[in-house]
Amino acid sequence: MNDLIPRLDISRLIVKDLNGEIKESEKQELKEWINESEENKALYLRVRERENRNQRLEVIRKLNKQAAWREVERKTRKSQHFISGWLYKGIAVAIPVILLFCLYYYRSGEVDLEVVKQEHREIHPGEIKAELILANGQRLALDAKKENPVESDLDGVKILKENQGIRYECEDLEGEVPYHELRVPRGGEYPITLEDGTEVYFNSETRFRYPVKFGERERKVFLVGEAYFKVKREADRPFIVEIGENRIEVLGTEFNARYYPEENKQMTTLVSGKVKFISKDDKSLVLAPGEQAVLTDEGILSRKTVDITLYTAWKDGNFVFRKQRLEEVLNTLARWYDVDIFYEDVSRKDIEFTGNIQRFERFEEIVGLLQMTGDTEFEVKGKSIFVRRK
Repeated sequence: MNDLIPRLDISRLIVKDLNGEIKESEKQELKEWINESEENKALYLRVRERENRNQRLEVIRKLNKQAAWREVERKTRKSQHFISGWLYKGIAVAIPVILLFCLYYYRSGEVDLEVVKQEHREIHPGEIKAELILANGQRLALDAKKENPVESDLDGVKILKENQGIRYECEDLEGEVPYHELRVPRGGEYPITLEDGTEVYFNSETRFRYPVKFGERERKVFLVGEAYFKVKREADRPFIVEIGENRIEVLGTEFNARYYPEENKQMTTLVSGKVKFISKDDKSLVLAPGEQAVLTDEGILSRKTVDITLYTAWKDGNFVFRKQRLEEVLNTLARWYDVDIFYEDVSRKDIEFTGNIQRFERFEEIVGLLQMTGDTEFEVKGKSIFVRRK
């Protein structure tokens, strides 16, 4: 069962196969999977028969995010010495489900049908909302509008409402320290204060796993997505953020961490203090304020001086773009407004865009700004945005 987590990439191999971009080594891996069972073979053949390829990138995005988060769950559960069979069973069940998901996106005509059904849907800005998953699996909806979004004394800790988010208070715990998981959906953002006083503000489509009380030697948390950290300084207990297979070590500082697996890079932007970025192969950089560490999927770690506003404005209700590729701009907007982007002309992805946008602005007004990119047209149908050359 240990090979189940990597096999979440099978759908990506199918996409590459359909595009004619698959390598010989990957062909062998795909062939082995197909030959494992009649069910695998049938699923593969059904996907091959379809012609609509509009959402391949969306398939890859979802697969990468699921695989990354499975790795977080594996690490935290291993550290607590209670990996159980249900996790592997869940992944085993997830594989055919993911492939069926892939199949759905390749079914000719399905996309157009879905667009027609959703044309009446309005596009709204995101809001403060999240889901909290307790150690026992209980799920709590967090909404800034509710007076009592959570209960106190859950898993041995008090969780209190504070500044539209939640704050943890914890005394000494006996036995295993429980882990909680915060999930911020597309179109959401959410702030929390951890039990040590560290403040964290989360961007859309983010998952965060953390202990309700930190140990004596270190404070370690796990992030997939984007978050702004204001770490409570403790000289003898470093704060560690694990992002994928890499980590950020700090004592007391403010920084932005961004790790969306589909973006093929990780970014850490320092606002104040000092942080150390360490890759899985022990390459490291110590950052000064105004510097950013970028690690690519190819393992290239680099440092550059940046305008921190470009990477932190989101937490203050703004988007700031400076000569950024349109694809990056639209990916950012898609998370916040919970829309899907489709490129009828892929050359549009490389157009550069510069502008300041308020996160709570009407999406129609944002489309008007995007139209100023020149010969690019944006058609809004329901919650789908079609990008083409004029």
